[in-house]
Amino acid sequence: MGGLAGLLDARCEIDVADIDFTQLVRPGDTVMWSQGIAEPTSLIRRLMAQRYEIGPFNVFLGGSYSATVLPVHTDFVTVYGMGAVGSNRALCRAEKMNVIPCHLSQLPALLDSGAIRVDVVLMQVSRPDHDGLHSYGAANSYAQHALARARMRIAAINDWAPRTASTRRPDLSDYDIVVRDQEPLVELPSSTPDETDSAVAANIARFIADGAILQVGIGTVPNALLAALGDRRRLGLHSGVVGDAIVPLIESGVLDNSTKTLDRGRTVTNALAGTRRLSDFADGNPDLLVEPVDRTHDHSVLAGLKGFVSVNSAVEVDLTGQVGSEVAGRHYLGTIGGQLDFVRGALAAEGGRSIMGLPARTAKGTSRIVARIESAVVTVPRSDADIIATEFGIAELRGKSIEQRVKAMISIAHPDERDALMDAARKHVAGIAR
Repeated sequence: MGGLAGLLDARCEIDVADIDFTQLVRPGDTVMWSQGIAEPTSLIRRLMAQRYEIGPFNVFLGGSYSATVLPVHTDFVTVYGMGAVGSNRALCRAEKMNVIPCHLSQLPALLDSGAIRVDVVLMQVSRPDHDGLHSYGAANSYAQHALARARMRIAAINDWAPRTASTRRPDLSDYDIVVRDQEPLVELPSSTPDETDSAVAANIARFIADGAILQVGIGTVPNALLAALGDRRRLGLHSGVVGDAIVPLIESGVLDNSTKTLDRGRTVTNALAGTRRLSDFADGNPDLLVEPVDRTHDHSVLAGLKGFVSVNSAVEVDLTGQVGSEVAGRHYLGTIGGQLDFVRGALAAEGGRSIMGLPARTAKGTSRIVARIESAVVTVPRSDADIIATEFGIAELRGKSIEQRVKAMISIAHPDERDALMDAARKHVAGIAR
């Protein structure tokens, strides 16, 4: 039997090259797929190559590092997404992404309810383990929440995807088509911290005690921080995304998750974002859980992590503690993601702290400690501010007045910026004596 009926008839594994998206995607449809290094890249490239034959359609992008959707593709494809994560920055720079501002924790409910409508889902899954069970591989994608309402569901089994442990696994009977994809995963080598990054990390490390449970992402400051924690003991990790830098801490026994009351002995993340080293470490590892967003970012789960320390970065922070992590000027550089989910989870946890770490200046010498957020886009409100760290020190803002905050923030700005910041504060910040 040929055509679409043939693809759907036996639900057997077929090759990506045999997929004809003109029979699967209709004009006006929205297509979503698993994110990060778990993107089914062969399927996405084929989808983009057939866009003219399909007719205008939409895609929803999470974090992407594959550059499989580019500004040139928007001649027939309308792109929606959550911001400038990875290669999505090119789309944002070209003003070709329609950003949906929402917390990552909200996305499952938006998909379950149909508030974000998805017609076609492409999901990467791993090869089966010894028990015959597949996993979601490198990312336990929110796209699974679109399956129930989608008209067409395609699973791509990738032998390069790690067989990760999880409390939630895919059931291939939920999919209309199963394809075999042999393309290696995108790799994200760890970025190398410089002297400034290491100084920021050293100031953050002062708040990481033995037995703390961390949320820390990827990037130069997180990598520098993890490298600085080799003398700690009994650390835990519950995060949204992790990179290669966690592996040495786990192998050395520093990060053993022994103080957790939930998932004791297990590292928890929603996604992997590293190289083959991390994927191999996660493959078949029962002590590294790749869990769904509605668990990794759930407020009640995070609030229940005693000693939870959330560490995040920012584009800029104003003198009262407002954090901008999405936009610089008019240009998207980041995303809301799970930042505020983790901030508020940490602040609700017993003994929890929320830390924003950033160099005091950009590479071009522009201050990242500012009197006002230039874009007016605030990711974390000042009411949720706790600790801000730069290479020049730390500002503890929780429970402090506006005037106290301004003085603390100016003290961690670059010394050459401090007088100008004080002058700007007197002119523009309510609550400061003129």
